[in-house]
Amino acid sequence: MQLKAMNFQDLHVPNERIREELGDVRSLTEDKIDRILQKFLHDLQQDALEANGWQMMILPYSISKATLNAYTRLLAKKYANMCINCVHPGYVNRDINWHTGTMTVEEGAEGPVMLALLPEGGPTGCYFDRTVAEF
Repeated sequence: MQLKAMNFQDLHVPNERIREELGDVRSLTEDKIDRILQKFLHDLQQDALEANGWQMMILPYSISKATLNAYTRLLAKKYANMCINCVHPGYVNRDINWHTGTMTVEEGAEGPVMLALLPEGGPTGCYFDRTVAEF
């Protein structure tokens, strides 16, 4: 298990401007995240996702994960005395992916268990993955 910097480009976030907004923890606010989600919902209702630059491949999943990661960073900044992180358990073999995952449930649980056991003062505002960190 290695620490990996949050990389919103990995999540197929729809366009560069939104990637930059969600990735800039210094200027990130709850209102900014909410505005992005409201824009997404508006474009969805107007059937204007592609026309407004939203990537169509697994879009709802991607935008939900990107905003969840952004909220995690925001909460970690707001509550600096707490340890608040995201973890990607890996491609676990489950019903949700038609059993195409490459990892067992036990292997997927390693990351969340590791985070639950972090010592006081451990890393916060981070994204954990089973891959080697590339900064």
